[in-house]
Amino acid sequence: MLVKVVRELTPEEILQRIKSFEKELGMSFDEFEEFFLSGKVDRRFLTSYFEWAGLVHAYRGYVESGELDYIVEEIIDLEPEEVALLTPKRIELLYSLASLRVESINELAQKVRRNVKNVYEDLQILKKLGFIRFRKHGKRNVIPECLVEEITFLFR
Repeated sequence: MLVKVVRELTPEEILQRIKSFEKELGMSFDEFEEFFLSGKVDRRFLTSYFEWAGLVHAYRGYVESGELDYIVEEIIDLEPEEVALLTPKRIELLYSLASLRVESINELAQKVRRNVKNVYEDLQILKKLGFIRFRKHGKRNVIPECLVEEITFLFR
């Protein structure tokens, strides 16, 4: 089933995409930008330039301030087994995580009135699907963060 997902990229995903551009074009973004702005690069790379620039800008902002803001819209082809993982409880958990501010998995479990172990297991599945991430805070505290802003199921 096709699913349109609007989500935030993780810092690791952004860095991976930047490195992919560097490998594909054989130069750093700064070198490419200099060539591009001087007119030495074909204009067909315009889309690539703006995507790469957005990634670099977002990553530099993350390094400087710890804040990351880079949203992508993707069409994902989920297998039936993966669609089956999106149970009503997990979708409800995802919605709660997107709308609540929590500082731990325990706090999230309390707010949604569910068992911590079950919430943790559901979060692991949502992480595997790329809908959430875990951010460490201190030595032991793990904070779940929602990456998804929109999920749309496409029927054809």
